[in-house]
Amino acid sequence: MTQKNYLVMGAGQMGKAIAFDIVKFSPDDRVTLTDMNEEAGREIAAWLGGNVSFTKLDASDRAQIICLMEEADIAIVALPYSFNLGLLELAIQTGTHFCDLGGNDSIVGNQLKLNEKAMEAGILGIPDCGLAPGMTNVIAMHSIKGLDKMEKLHIRVGGLPQNPKPPLNYQLFFSVKGLVNEYKEPCMVLEDGKITHLEPMVDLETLHFDGLGEMEAFNTSGGAAWLPYLLEGKVNEMNYKTIRYPGHAVIIKAMLDLGLADEEEITCGCDCGCSHSPRDILETQFVKNLTGNDKDIVLVRVAAEGMADGKPVKITYDLMDRFDEETGLTAMMRTTSFPTAIIAQMIVNGQIGERGVFTPEMVTPGDIFLEELGRRNILFDKKIE
Repeated sequence: MTQKNYLVMGAGQMGKAIAFDIVKFSPDDRVTLTDMNEEAGREIAAWLGGNVSFTKLDASDRAQIICLMEEADIAIVALPYSFNLGLLELAIQTGTHFCDLGGNDSIVGNQLKLNEKAMEAGILGIPDCGLAPGMTNVIAMHSIKGLDKMEKLHIRVGGLPQNPKPPLNYQLFFSVKGLVNEYKEPCMVLEDGKITHLEPMVDLETLHFDGLGEMEAFNTSGGAAWLPYLLEGKVNEMNYKTIRYPGHAVIIKAMLDLGLADEEEITCGCDCGCSHSPRDILETQFVKNLTGNDKDIVLVRVAAEGMADGKPVKITYDLMDRFDEETGLTAMMRTTSFPTAIIAQMIVNGQIGERGVFTPEMVTPGDIFLEELGRRNILFDKKIE
């Protein structure tokens, strides 16, 4: 079998976990890890050993990126989402398969517009391969395939500390800017089969998870990503909510109602005349007060309701994934990076044969995907009622 070359761009937490997964499950293949932080990148490469090498790279250096992509079978981007569109364009230019962690619907929309160019180049590009959107969207599409008629699709996701501390009972596990966006932007859902937008931080509901007890879930933006467009007119009700410990939503909503996430700058009263937006200050305080080292847990619940063989049925997929004591990888790293690495390996191994640009739920076979997650001890509990 010909040795494959995976180019992993970004040596942060997610890039580290992506490289870890490829080394473990495709040990005969090569991994080229890149980042501006040479010390961090070389440390990860040394930790992984095997066929892993590190190359220092400025993500704005098009010439160097082209050289690296030309040597790679697939480029996996674990960088801020602002790089994703330009890097996909370079992947099309070099004929290199591509996937990224996504996180911005507008950018993903522009990536999907490159579908014909990617087809002509003979490559497959899949943005939005993380946790939510990403893994949850693939599971959601898989859950409704057994239904003759689809009525409801609910997706609930939360990354949380195992030992919460009041008042917010939360710890930052990903970008603070992404978190605030989720909390303040309109939420795209399906109601009566049609796309509509709801207010964030409302429609509170209670969920029960064994071992944790009662949790709350509320509207947030972004997690549904392309599902409303794909399922409009096919599913009567579809929505996405974020899971938190009880009491979180009411505090955050009060902050938003007071304008503490507003982006218009306010001039301070000091002699220097400097100005800051309330959002800048809020994000700074979030980072200061919500950064910690508590071990995390990721909760997922995907529930589909409809008709099968003339009978009403509800299919639920539940996940509780915890910090991995053996590897030191957080649950957020595992549930964001491992799905991305799985999809990348499925592309390279020919298990996803489409060419063009698609989101994961459009082309990823759910049965194989779930099997691969299970091999990584990301175990969904499926219930049929």
